[in-house]
Order: sequence, then structure tokens, then C-alpha cells
Amino acid sequence: MKIRNKYLNLCNLIAVLFCLSFNSSHAQGVRPVDVQTAFANGVLACSKAVGRDVALDKVEGLEKGTISLADPNTPALLKANDGEKLYDVGPAKGIVVILVDNSKNCQIMAYGPRVLPSYALVEKELLAQSDQWKKIQKETTPDDFIERYERVESDGTYVHIFLMGGEPGMGSRIFRFPMFTADVTRFPANYLETSTTAFTNGAVLCANAMYQGIRLDALPAEDLRDWTLLEQNKNPSQNYSRYGIAPVAEVVSMSSSSKSDCYIGGAWLDADASLNATIAKLTQSFPSLKEVSRRDRGKVKTILFTLKDANQTDVLFVFTLEKIGGVGASEKRAKLSLEMQKADQQK
Repeated sequence: MKIRNKYLNLCNLIAVLFCLSFNSSHAQGVRPVDVQTAFANGVLACSKAVGRDVALDKVEGLEKGTISLADPNTPALLKANDGEKLYDVGPAKGIVVILVDNSKNCQIMAYGPRVLPSYALVEKELLAQSDQWKKIQKETTPDDFIERYERVESDGTYVHIFLMGGEPGMGSRIFRFPMFTADVTRFPANYLETSTTAFTNGAVLCANAMYQGIRLDALPAEDLRDWTLLEQNKNPSQNYSRYGIAPVAEVVSMSSSSKSDCYIGGAWLDADASLNATIAKLTQSFPSLKEVSRRDRGKVKTILFTLKDANQTDVLFVFTLEKIGGVGASEKRAKLSLEMQKADQQK
């Protein structure tokens, strides 16, 4: 699953816009602390709305009137599709922007001040709002500073806040200023179990497509009835289809780009349960599936299987389970992926 990549691509696309907007904002006297405060206010407002499953503009007081609908004629860092809404957060209009999607989840984007002090202010304000917020992930990768918070609502649903951002020079970041985002998402009470089921079913669908030598999108519509097409690109240089299943499309998705490959990935799911259930289901559905090797390097576990397709060509199945760095999270939750590829396509 390529959740992170959408941010990296977005960063590259809007680097020039960042520079222009930032210079303009400084001319208007917007200070780094104003941006940090606006970002924290946006996260808090979204956490209230998402937690109550209401539209952002229905939150009482809308964070003391600091959040307002963005002018649709003004260029923004995020783009709203049909039914989605964009909001500005004062006094950092154009620098801190909120996108609310059709599921009432939020994405907040900001740039300018240093990333980690901005995260620290978010944490301070969250804990002031409720002591039920738990920091469940804190990692630094070559590209990003990552933090994640979670709160369980009274009805058992989960609210996740996922912070990701970086400083200039980190990894592939090419823009001149720090940039960071927050995704505020609501998950159902049983989303861990639902994610395990989705991953297992998706793996069987991928395996069926590989066995028959067809693309994922060539499977019968009945097989894909529970899956929604999330992305599709038919350009010769980048031809792929990606599917998700409600209500965990942001947790688990599957994709393929040819008859010779298929991929299913999940982040922040019960990876061990998903791995065991998937192997059991695949073994039941495809008796010729054989385990070839298994490697456990502590944080990362890799298991390799092979399967003979209908033409007796080997299909390689590579499971990768990676523990997510956490500070208080259940050890259950991790990243899990399954890549399938025809052996004759290996380079």
C-alpha cells in the first residue's frame, strides 16, 4: 500500500507554490508561531468533528472562529474534489489548509516552521483537550518525522491522528521549507478484525488472478463486488488499478499493473493475525502453495512461498511484516504486504 507516497509526490508537485506562498505570507507578518498555532487548532477541530462523526463546520464555535471556508477561486495547497470542502485556518490563510473528504475525515497541511516543535504543540493541545489521547507511534525515517495518536470514543470507534512531515534536505524532499501534514481519520470499533478479513480476501483475489494469468481488474465483477476502485491509470508507462474495501480502504488496498504481478498491503493492522489467516486461506485454496524460506530479523519478517499457475509457471509470493515503531501501541499493529510475481518476470 502506498499511503506515504502520495505525500512525497504532492511535495514535489507543489514545491514552487510553497516558495511563492511563503514569501507572500511573511510580507503579511505571519510568524512561525502563528502557523504552528493554526495547525494545532486545525488538528483539534478535526479531532472533535471526526470523533463525533459530524461535518467540520458543525463543530461548536469552530475553534473560536479561526477556521473558515476557503475561497474556491484562490489557489490552495490541497485540491477538493466533488463534495469535499477546503478550509483556511487563521491567521495562516493559505499556509494551513484543511481538506474534509466525503467521509468527513480531515487532512491538514502546513509549511514554514520547524516540524518537531509544531508536533509538540499539537501534543500539548491534544492532552489539554483529553487525557484519553495516547501517542502510539513515534518514528524518524530518512524522509519523515512520524507521530501517531489514538483515542477510543465512547461507542468503541477509533480516532487516529497521523502526523508526517520533514525538513529540507531529508530524503527526497526538494522544497526549501519544512512541510507537515495531519490525517485525522475515524475507524470502526472492529476495524482490526475487518482489516484482517479484507487482507485475506484480497490475497485470495490476487492469487486467483495470478493463477489464471489475468489482471486484477479482469476478475469477474462478482468477485470484486465488495471492493471499490480507488485509483486507475491506463498510461502505457504506468498502467495499474488499485482497490480498497470499506470501511478500511485507508488501511488495506490491493493493486496490479499487469498479468504478472499483484500486490496487497496494509498499515496499522493486526499484522500477525492477518498473516496467519492469509497463509491458512491460501493454503486451503491452492494446495500447491509451498513455503520456500522464512527470515526473521526482529523488526522485519519475510516469508517466501511459490505456487504453480495454470500453465505450471512458478508464482512467487513474498510476505513482509514490519513492526511499526511505537511508544505505547499494541505490538499487534504493524505493516504487512504481500507481493506476487511470475517467476519468469524476475530480473
